[in-house]
Amino acid sequence: MMSGALTLPDGRRGQALALCLTAAAAALLWLAIIAPLTGWYEARAAALAQQRQMATRMAALGQEIPALRAAVNAAGLPTAGDQVLLTGGTDAVAGANLQSALQDLAAQAGTSLDSAALLPAQQTGALRRIGMQVSVTATWPVLIALLEAIDTARPRMIVDGFSATNSSQPGTGQEPMVQANFSVSGFRAGAAP
Repeated sequence: MMSGALTLPDGRRGQALALCLTAAAAALLWLAIIAPLTGWYEARAAALAQQRQMATRMAALGQEIPALRAAVNAAGLPTAGDQVLLTGGTDAVAGANLQSALQDLAAQAGTSLDSAALLPAQQTGALRRIGMQVSVTATWPVLIALLEAIDTARPRMIVDGFSATNSSQPGTGQEPMVQANFSVSGFRAGAAP
């Protein structure tokens, strides 16, 4: 025998070593290949089950659409055909349409806009947010009427950043005037011009 050469045991010790090496190889095979594949398969099966459940729910919801449309029509609620978005192919045109609508609403409420300045447009998903900073001086009831008209207007508008101060002189005997500043936003379809 050569010194330093490695010899494997034979007999019972050799069989035990071979059995241990086979078990270690099987465990390595399990940890490296079979367990990850099993985990991947289970994850895919769970995702598929979730997609099937969603498809079933969507199909059930789809069957409810005609009844919901009939309920909306019966209640007289606005439908998709009602004007919700500002018209205009560019931000400037949509801003001019928003300003015109605001001036009309103010006139109907019994006042006029002190000032209206177009704010920078912002992309919000598939829509463009067109905003105006507005200043109005009116009596409190007229201001409330204007805000209510904006809230129910078509196209839809949103009031934000409202602030008001008393702008009348005390002791004049006139109904108090309120100076209000706020922004009004509407939306138009499309991307930046």
